[in-house]
Amino acid sequence: MADPAIATPPKKKVPLTTFHNHTGQYLDLGRRTPVTITKHGRPDITLAEASYFERLERIAAGQILSVLDLVAVAAADMTSEHAAIFEAARPTSEEIAADRWNDDPAS
Repeated sequence: MADPAIATPPKKKVPLTTFHNHTGQYLDLGRRTPVTITKHGRPDITLAEASYFERLERIAAGQILSVLDLVAVAAADMTSEHAAIFEAARPTSEEIAADRWNDDPAS
């Protein structure tokens, strides 16, 4: 069964001119389902309810972590070795002022 958190509602496509002539109708529809506005027959912009978009952003952020095989760890839970690596990579105030620094302590 599909995860309801990532279920994609059906999309409605509408030409820009039609959207322009019936803006309120399509904004209301956009609260229930994504509405893709087309320009010259090609998708141009999609309207979606803010909570739907925010949910997609959270999902995408989680997928980025899994794709990169990263695990978020609170600073308090870091090993002293990892904390030292982060501290060594911290730019000096001079580097920050110059907006140039090397954050790779190995080089």
